[in-house]
Amino acid sequence: MATDGTALDGYLLVCDDGEAIACGATADHGSAVDHLLGRSIVAGAVVPGGYLLCASDGAVLTFGEARFFGAATSTPLEHPIVAMCALENGRGYWLASADGAVYAFGRAADYGSARSYPLRHPVVGIAAPPSGLGYVLVTRDGSVFDFGDVTFSGCLADQPISAPAAGICVTGEGDGYWIALRDGTVHAFGAAENWGDVHEADGVVVGIAAGSRRDGYWLAASDGTVMAFGAADFMGDGRARMANRKVISVAAGPGT
Repeated sequence: MATDGTALDGYLLVCDDGEAIACGATADHGSAVDHLLGRSIVAGAVVPGGYLLCASDGAVLTFGEARFFGAATSTPLEHPIVAMCALENGRGYWLASADGAVYAFGRAADYGSARSYPLRHPVVGIAAPPSGLGYVLVTRDGSVFDFGDVTFSGCLADQPISAPAAGICVTGEGDGYWIALRDGTVHAFGAAENWGDVHEADGVVVGIAAGSRRDGYWLAASDGTVMAFGAADFMGDGRARMANRKVISVAAGPGT
């Protein structure tokens, strides 16, 4: 934390081989490269003093001061885990599977899932507001499913989009959100302000993460490139460490 009580910004690039590249105030606490994993790493979440990584089979790995509250490996999953997000205080987290199921752990409450909906495309992202009193799912075609205190503010379904959706992040009050497409286009809904995008980015965009004040965001591409918009500062990227690996997601949160 900064001396004025505000969070120090940082972000984490998660790679397909389990490498975790920490930037800004997010400190390096290790990676899953040397772990014997049953399935590939698919997402991560940053919490105070550390971060978590999750695999497609629901396994959860903790680093630094991040706490383990459980995993989705006790029973075979019908569909793979594809995304995760965590409470800002680090006391719980959610895993989301491709079919819209949501698995809650620790003090992260279960607000429902999208499994009962006839999804035309798989889920690709989950995000929660700072309050942790809800979350939102986005599918590859830009459909949005809101739960808890997150307000539905629109979606991209049933309209032509330039590329599949890559991820989603939520405003501070949960009254809006940003959806990033894989070509770098960003669509803002509700109270979310569009700070810009990079349509036709050189690397395939794999995710979006918002700064602690929600006055800017970062886009991450598979080649390790990071692009900053609004008041979100550029704090480094992973391009120098991309030999034989790709970035698959980006997460932001409290530093150290």
